[in-house]
Amino acid sequence: MPLAIISAAALPAAQAQTKLNVQVEQQGNTRTASMTVPVPPQRAWEVLTDYVATGEAMPDISSVQRISRQGNNVKLRQTYQAPYTFGLTISAVIAVTETPKAAIQFRLLKGDLISSLSGNWTITPTKTGTHLQHTITLVPELPGLMQPLFSQLTLTSFRESMLRLSALMEKP
Repeated sequence: MPLAIISAAALPAAQAQTKLNVQVEQQGNTRTASMTVPVPPQRAWEVLTDYVATGEAMPDISSVQRISRQGNNVKLRQTYQAPYTFGLTISAVIAVTETPKAAIQFRLLKGDLISSLSGNWTITPTKTGTHLQHTITLVPELPGLMQPLFSQLTLTSFRESMLRLSALMEKP
């Protein structure tokens, strides 16, 4: 899934409700987040692969359209508008490859103001639920001066989107 934004003020309340520990690391343009959600792997898979509903539940995505599905290959059009898009509406066409109940890989086919976008999700059963790891490499077409701000906004967004995703998975 792409990045999402929840207001910084909402973050402590969201963490208190879910008691979730989201680990986020960043190296250059690559960010990795991981968390263990107290749901079965099947539930995590259902939410992650409900691309339209889950995508549109993220605060930074204004629309998601499934263009096609052929077996485990899906093509999506997503439209983003968030603080990290600096007020612009950004459209992207994404190719998704599913490894049922284990992993999801995605890559940019074409997009506005995006040099490259790729990543993956891994789903691992644990004794207490499901461990999710999400890695995304995102390189925007931005002047160098704006890169540090973009990096900070997307890093904050990444953590917050994981909290939103956990809430969706834990919802009855």
